[in-house]
Amino acid sequence: MTIVRYLVPRLNGSIKFWKPFSNLGFLRYYHPLSSEYDQQDTLLEPLTYKMGSIQSKVLSYCLKEKVPKYGFTEKALVSSINDLGYDSSMLSVIGSSNSPSIFHSSTAVMELLKYNLVTKRYNMIDPNLRQGLINKNDIPSLETLLLRRLEMDKQLGSKTLTELMAKLSIPSQLLLEIVLPELFRLADDMIYFSNEKDHTDIAWYTKRLGVSLTYVSSKLFMSQDKSNNYEDTMDFAKWKLNKVMKLGDYYNNIEEYAWYTVMTSYNLIKSQFSKY
Repeated sequence: MTIVRYLVPRLNGSIKFWKPFSNLGFLRYYHPLSSEYDQQDTLLEPLTYKMGSIQSKVLSYCLKEKVPKYGFTEKALVSSINDLGYDSSMLSVIGSSNSPSIFHSSTAVMELLKYNLVTKRYNMIDPNLRQGLINKNDIPSLETLLLRRLEMDKQLGSKTLTELMAKLSIPSQLLLEIVLPELFRLADDMIYFSNEKDHTDIAWYTKRLGVSLTYVSSKLFMSQDKSNNYEDTMDFAKWKLNKVMKLGDYYNNIEEYAWYTVMTSYNLIKSQFSKY
C-alpha cells in the first residue's frame, strides 16, 4: 500500500526515516522534521502547478462557486472555465498530468478532487503557525484542527459530500497514489501543528492511524448529517477523537472504513452500469 513506511537503519544504529514505494517522489521522516511541514508559497506538493497558474485559478473558482451547486463534475469545471473567460481547451490542460479516469469521471475531475484535498490541508494551518510566529500558548489543539478541517467542507452540502466520499473510496490509482497519502499527510499536519505530544516509536504510527480514521469517520457522519450547521458532526468528531486517542479504539475504526469502502464502491459501480 502506498502509505506503508520503510524503516531504514542509519549508521549509528537508529531508525529514522521511511520512503513510500509509489512514484510520488518525496521522502518524509519517521520523526517530526520542520522542513516537511513548511508552507510553500508557490507550489503545494503534490500539485504540479503554482498557485498563481491558470489551472489553480480555475480549480479554486470551481471549488468555491460551482462545486456546491454541481458537485465534483465536468459541468462544474466547464461552467468555471466559461465564467473566467478561458478557452474550452483548458479542460484538457487541467487533467493532462493526472491519474486515469474512473468510470465517467474525467482526469480533470480527478484533478479537482486532488486540488480540494491538498489546498484544504494547507489552508487548515494558519500561515503564522507554519512559520513558527505563534506563541507556544496559542498553538491549537488536535481537536481544534480536526474541527477546522471539517468546517471547510460545510459549504459542499450533504449530497455533494456523499458523492465526494464515494469517488474517493473507489479502489483505483487515485485512491492509492493520491487519496490515502493525502489522508496521512493530513494526520501528520494535524499532529505536528497542534499541541499534541508526538512520538518517535511505534506510537507514531498508531497515533496517525487513529487521527486519519477519526477524520474519515467524521466525514462519513457529516455526509448524512441533517442537523443545523452540522452541529451533530462536530459533536461526533469530538467524541470519536477522544475515543480513539484516549482509549486506543483503532480496530473498530479500521473495520468501519473497510466496510464503507466496499459498500460505496459496490453501490457506485452498480449505479454506473445500470445506465446501460
